[in-house]
Amino acid sequence: MSEFWLISAPRDKENLQALKRMNTVTSKSNLSYNTKFTIPDFKVGTLDSLVGLSDELAKLDIFAESLIRRMAQSVVEVMEDAKGKVQENLLANGVDLIDR
Repeated sequence: MSEFWLISAPRDKENLQALKRMNTVTSKSNLSYNTKFTIPDFKVGTLDSLVGLSDELAKLDIFAESLIRRMAQSVVEVMEDAKGKVQENLLANGVDLIDR
């Protein structure tokens, strides 16, 4: 079993020098791999816009679920002659979506 640590430090000149020194020490004995990881800026400007996006996501979730249910009903109607294979054709990557 491997253990992973994520350590964060401010991105100023002093900490970048500390990262370089740490890389020098740990790379010789293969103790760790250290790298800079840039975290992108938060894309949502205000709390109001975040709440609006959350509401929109809930609406889209309901729409997608109803669309998938209608598609499943269409598959059942089209495969009326092969009722035994209907359930097999309603799987996604071998997983029953109702149970997920």
